[in-house]
Amino acid sequence: MSPTLRDGVRDTDRVSVSDDRPGWARRIVAERKARGWSQSAAIAALRGHCTEELPSDESLLREWKRWEAGETMPQWYRPLIAAMFGTIEHAMFPQPGRSNRERQVAEVSGLDMVELLQRLRTSDVDGATLDALRLTIERLCCEYPHLPAYQLAVEGRRWLEELVALQSQRLNLPQHREVLNLAGWLALLIGCVEYDQGDRRASETTREVALSLGTETGNPDIVGWVHEMRAWIAVTTGDYRGAINASRAGLQAAGGRAVAAQLASQAAKAWARVGDRRQTEVSKSGY
Repeated sequence: MSPTLRDGVRDTDRVSVSDDRPGWARRIVAERKARGWSQSAAIAALRGHCTEELPSDESLLREWKRWEAGETMPQWYRPLIAAMFGTIEHAMFPQPGRSNRERQVAEVSGLDMVELLQRLRTSDVDGATLDALRLTIERLCCEYPHLPAYQLAVEGRRWLEELVALQSQRLNLPQHREVLNLAGWLALLIGCVEYDQGDRRASETTREVALSLGTETGNPDIVGWVHEMRAWIAVTTGDYRGAINASRAGLQAAGGRAVAAQLASQAAKAWARVGDRRQTEVSKSGY
């Protein structure tokens, strides 16, 4: 019987295994299917992310099937697989016994998570501690597309509590400002997660907290993304004038920073919805 196509994936590509596969194996399958790729197409994408000569398609396909079945974990191929799915190796293939954030903190700053928490709860707040904390929160924000909303909410609030507790310690002015900046990014993340969970009231409150923190520290990136969040919510709920106003406020606050492109995009969507083609084109060009 010839194979049939279903959801863009050949039946012969399906892996008949139970759900007790390792998380990395389930994610490889999920990422591939989300893109509508067959296993052969995934192999072709893998080649596109490598500058060196790889084994034959037949050999790679055998390996790919073993990876998806969870029989063997990729070794040399791990950074290539992560890159083709738009993530990093440690997020795709976490090491046993340590969370992704714990490992990243240890690799970059020399602090593991236990030591980091201990330092936060004592007066030993130095540059390395803040660097490790910054990295931890950055990684948490980067995992927004991948982790379940409830998990991000729990972890985000946990670290926000740590930052609040840190404020009771003796910090110099730059340290105090850095802690407020990190709290602003966390509040922004938590606000997005709360909206994803359907709690619009909590989301708006948290967004206002992030705006206040960004304004207090004079951080145009946080302020810009706060307005982008407001514009995004307004577009998705049909408040197009609100989206346009939020985009304008964000562009005024953020200037030419990276968030400006996203703000212009939200404005363009809103103008398109109200039928103003000229303003749509103007917004696409960045106002």
